[in-house]
Amino acid sequence: MATKLASDNGVTIQELLRDESLGYNSRSSIYQDFRNLEISFGLTPYNTEENRGKSGREAVYRIDKDEWNKFKSGFLTKTFSGKERRRLAFMLESIGSLSPLVNVSTDDIIPKLNSIIGDISIDTAKFGGYFNLETTKFLDILLEAQETKELLYITYGGDRRDLFVIKCFVFSGGTYCYVMDIKGKSYMLSVQRIEYVERKLLKNNIPYPTPDVDIDKALSDPFGIVRENEEFDAVVKLSDGQGYYEKEKLWPDSVNIEKEDDHWLFKVHTCGEYWLIRWVLSLGTEAELLEPQWLRDKIKEEINSLAVIYQ
Repeated sequence: MATKLASDNGVTIQELLRDESLGYNSRSSIYQDFRNLEISFGLTPYNTEENRGKSGREAVYRIDKDEWNKFKSGFLTKTFSGKERRRLAFMLESIGSLSPLVNVSTDDIIPKLNSIIGDISIDTAKFGGYFNLETTKFLDILLEAQETKELLYITYGGDRRDLFVIKCFVFSGGTYCYVMDIKGKSYMLSVQRIEYVERKLLKNNIPYPTPDVDIDKALSDPFGIVRENEEFDAVVKLSDGQGYYEKEKLWPDSVNIEKEDDHWLFKVHTCGEYWLIRWVLSLGTEAELLEPQWLRDKIKEEINSLAVIYQ
């Protein structure tokens, strides 16, 4: 309706009634939506001078184009609360970290979200009430603090500390956040394991420090969200079939996959000993870590321990 009202010719009541896609069956239902447009969105449909001598159904109605353009440009801020905007951004980032389909389309989607008018069908079942789970009940506060740079009291592992939230993100099915103390020393916390979060009652003048971690670099490491040791170079030999499969995935710049005679070499610069070991083991006989030797020895120890369990 609003799009038709904002058109150059405006729209008559009769035209709105005839448009089956709008679903109007009476003039009263149209006038009710006129009132809804004004009350909810500040868009006031008005009669034009050309209506003189015309019947109610033939009367032309319009809305101010300047108001319409302001409404379109500010659609998200008008219809989404701060909490909802943060949830939307977090969900898009989280899906994007798992799906190349979202990554390659986000640049087109985000600008369009600013001007979309009409019904948007979203399968909310996919999110499964995620923000209402007991284990993620503090996520909204963390996301807000990430945006506002607010200092929080966070209890984790029995310790209560003053921390700034740098970034919340999803990795391998878990939700995590990078935080830092007032000196800029960073830590990574599992959101599911946070015991309590409190807002500081009194505003303070503690400046937001520079974190000691490059967040963009940390999150681009496919195995190193936990900064457990120094960065190292690793080489994994992949079977021909597995190599083709991994080559098609969306890997960051720190990964290079090269074809050899009858196999592939997966080369990565990372600091993620833990997750790299588990990725290699998850591929079974399709993968063999070639370098570094110290990590190869750790995988051998892990395999020997598994063999004892399954004797």
